[in-house]
Amino acid sequence: MKRAALPLGIALLAVYAILPLGCGGSQPPPPQGPDIGVVDATVVVETCPDSKTMNAKAAHAAIQKLVEKCSTVPNGTAHFSTTLMPGGRIMLASPSGNPADGVVPTCVLSNQLTHRVYLRQPCKFDVKLEERKVQQQASAEP
Repeated sequence: MKRAALPLGIALLAVYAILPLGCGGSQPPPPQGPDIGVVDATVVVETCPDSKTMNAKAAHAAIQKLVEKCSTVPNGTAHFSTTLMPGGRIMLASPSGNPADGVVPTCVLSNQLTHRVYLRQPCKFDVKLEERKVQQQASAEP
């Protein structure tokens, strides 16, 4: 079977027309959606005489439940003290521990301020919330 020879100029034109489509041409960036807020929580045990005997998983769950509804934080950050009390009550206060001072986000206050950790003495935690904006990728619609 014989091939029909193409003139050199037509052959190069055909290759040139195909190369830009399949070889590393820059692709447009994916469409970006609106910014979404992500809230990071940092919790540090300040004082907890029962730390060696308490159920650490239950304490972690109590603090996690306390801040899990926070999808935004006014002014981007919040810093407060959380104390798990014997009997199941949670007290909120300023970072210094003064209950009459400080600012606690409403998202924290919308939870029941109770826990299920067995304690003989109060256990104080330092809580910091920080909101950061992440750009959401828009879904590609066919």
